[in-house]
Amino acid sequence: MRGLMLLKTGSKQAAFVSAAALMAALFAAGGAPAAAQEQIDDPQLSPMLFGPTQKEKRDKLRQDRKEAEEAAILTAEQERDANRLDEPKVRPLIFGEKGFEEEEDPVGGRITLGEEDDNRGFFGSLNFLIPEETNLSIGIGPIYEPDYFGSNDYEFNADPQVYVKFKNFVFLDDDGADFALFGFSRFRAGPSIKIRARRDQDDNPALDGLGDVGTTFEMGGFVATTFLDRFAFKAKARHAIKTGHHGAAVDGYLTALLFRAGRFSLAAGGQATWIDDNFADAYFSITPEQSARSGGRLPVYEVDSGFRDVGGSVNAYINIGDRWSLNPYATYQYIFRDYARTPIIADYGSRHQFAFGFHLMREFTFGASGE
Repeated sequence: MRGLMLLKTGSKQAAFVSAAALMAALFAAGGAPAAAQEQIDDPQLSPMLFGPTQKEKRDKLRQDRKEAEEAAILTAEQERDANRLDEPKVRPLIFGEKGFEEEEDPVGGRITLGEEDDNRGFFGSLNFLIPEETNLSIGIGPIYEPDYFGSNDYEFNADPQVYVKFKNFVFLDDDGADFALFGFSRFRAGPSIKIRARRDQDDNPALDGLGDVGTTFEMGGFVATTFLDRFAFKAKARHAIKTGHHGAAVDGYLTALLFRAGRFSLAAGGQATWIDDNFADAYFSITPEQSARSGGRLPVYEVDSGFRDVGGSVNAYINIGDRWSLNPYATYQYIFRDYARTPIIADYGSRHQFAFGFHLMREFTFGASGE
């Protein structure tokens, strides 16, 4: 009699699991077209900040199917355990012995935080080293900007852009390259490098006599986090390596996704920069020798470390098809008093710095998906 009851129970369990698996398969099949349409319609922002990649969307669909299957198995296990009242047990999922030695728990080993949780452990960043997928965006466009920082003479320049996001490990944009060696949840940190372009005294007559500030290779570190699904904060501290200005700079950025509407998205950001004495001397101070070379046109001036400027930006993202986007933007920077008083700004420039431009961007994805 007891064997017959167990046989009936097992039959019910098998039927329940089969029905649940069938429902999960139908759910997955029904969701595929919607997911494909979402990949086309979802605005593509800068891959450095917002928006899931195509791979992340596919992973989300696979994770949903996996969780549905796990839920079906867990429910079946609970129903079976409820029916086996004559064999009471404790089935801890983390510690202790299994309640039944004759079978392996098919549920306990499967309870995870999902594929997107690879980075929650402090050393979870080791998972970043697997070259599974790379997102690359390249583009170019014009920019209307001052011919040197602090100038009031503006010019048009070509502004090529390259954005690279390699498995949440390497982030490269126009502010340098960041390597997220450590990460958990939505926080990441690691080394940061940047190549700062040279400033030639031939860039503007106001700089005559100052000499050139060479191209500077900077190296340091960064910390970054995102929160509330629409804010991103990043801070970078970097020091020159032998060349150029020989100083250090600390930059802080806060970016907010304002809204998305169809193929249009809008983001705004704030920025502030602190510099040390060497950096200030290279770009703002005027030595007696430099003053003499300028024929006395530029008086001697000395400035120390401090906050150099604060500013903001507005960026729009307009999707054109599946992989192309147009990115118009505008930026403003306000130079603080001590730096704005240097003769090259007070006499020949402006403490208010503007820039306007746009980029035509093309996105590429490389990885296991083959797209």
